[in-house]
Amino acid sequence: MKTTHDTPGRGDKHEVLHLIGSNLVGGPEKQILHHAQDLQDTDYRLSIGSFHDLQDRPEILVAAEQRNIPTLCLPGGLRPDLVHRLSQMLLERKGSLLCTHGFKANVVGYLASRRTSTFHVAFVRGFTAENRRIRLYEMLERQALKRADRVVCVSESQAQQIALIRGNRRAPIVVKNAMLPPYSRPQDRPPISRNDLGIPKSAFVFGSVGRLSTEKGHRFMVSAFHQLCVQAQLGAQLYLIIVGDGKEEQPLKQQATQLGIREQIHFAGFQGSPTEWMKTMDCLIQPSLTEGTPNSVLEALCLNLPVIASAVGGVPDLIVDGRNGLLVPAADVKQLAAAMKKMWLSPDLRNRLAAGAEDLLQEYSPAYQRQRLMDVYDEVFRGKLHPVAPQG
Repeated sequence: MKTTHDTPGRGDKHEVLHLIGSNLVGGPEKQILHHAQDLQDTDYRLSIGSFHDLQDRPEILVAAEQRNIPTLCLPGGLRPDLVHRLSQMLLERKGSLLCTHGFKANVVGYLASRRTSTFHVAFVRGFTAENRRIRLYEMLERQALKRADRVVCVSESQAQQIALIRGNRRAPIVVKNAMLPPYSRPQDRPPISRNDLGIPKSAFVFGSVGRLSTEKGHRFMVSAFHQLCVQAQLGAQLYLIIVGDGKEEQPLKQQATQLGIREQIHFAGFQGSPTEWMKTMDCLIQPSLTEGTPNSVLEALCLNLPVIASAVGGVPDLIVDGRNGLLVPAADVKQLAAAMKKMWLSPDLRNRLAAGAEDLLQEYSPAYQRQRLMDVYDEVFRGKLHPVAPQG
């Protein structure tokens, strides 16, 4: 069934709904919020939807409403009527475009879009395989990605993987995350300082920002930090700040205690404004085993903060080894420790890498991201693309 739309007249806008299963505003949510605001002077009006999974209203919806962005809230949990609920909302917004992010939104969105002949764009930001339940959900998500009208990936390597799943259907397109200005909440605490943390001004501080889950590889970073501390001369002041929370927090604290470096590692927990914490660091480490395009690396580059990262997923698209950061093999403690030592001992290297971030300003600019997404919207609303019939 082909749906066509006329070019909107003055005062009319095409409706685009972005749906994400989210309880906190992290990297993907910041990208969506910024994009919604960025579209306000265009022919498109973007709404943001989420699922009410916890007692409090989803933070992304609260943030959207504070910015005068229309919102949609679906019931939480694995309800049997969830697809029906979304289908009804889509029928009320007849002619809109549905964009979904994450396994829950991608699966529910796909099924509802097929019921209502709504054009569906599924966004892929990576797979975690964090536990048995998540692996099951991601298996279902891959089936939805196989059949979605259009798929958007955040990196070239990710797009190649999804293209294999989709077979002869339309190949995924790549829309990279944008380098965004710092995000803030009204309840955010004042900027943190090393003095607040009991870290000497003269110390060298490594840091990481992200969810503390197994696929993020923090255990390898802690081991590499221990190796560096053992190699360092007596009296060297080396610290590590870990920003984020998750099920790996306690195992990481136990690991640090067993290695005798607990006093040199500060666990900051989840922070709504990680940019302020990055300003206390001399180097950001991204030790992931799998990634799309990590927002923490983009934020570090915006701050001219040198980066050491695992060469996985979309990271090599961002980091050119030796030009704007250092790349190391994932899970390689020895090479990560060696890169940390180089970064610590060479101010010239840090300055050169920080300056190299200028090369990314165009390719990862919000304006470029906006144009890439609007190209997708234009194809849909000009009738060049239309929903595909359900296939087995």
